[in-house]
Amino acid sequence: MIVNFFKFLVNLSPALKRTLWRWWYQIMAKRYQLPDWKFMNYGYAELNGTELDLQGEPEKDRYFIQLYHHVAAAVDLNGKKVLE
Repeated sequence: MIVNFFKFLVNLSPALKRTLWRWWYQIMAKRYQLPDWKFMNYGYAELNGTELDLQGEPEKDRYFIQLYHHVAAAVDLNGKKVLE
């Protein structure tokens, strides 16, 4: 029921949608400060099954890391300062 109400609200207008998602993002960032929660994105997987070579600790965050890699690999970042 709450999910349906949220869907209804975000579909009312683009401005309200942005405001509600920004609010929800802040709620998540403040309430879920867990040591093992490092990423707030959906992740990314290649449709052909290609994966980054990750070993050890980063493996559990594979899909989140792959999203950053997919986006950042599209441009040359050498000598640049990048802000997320």
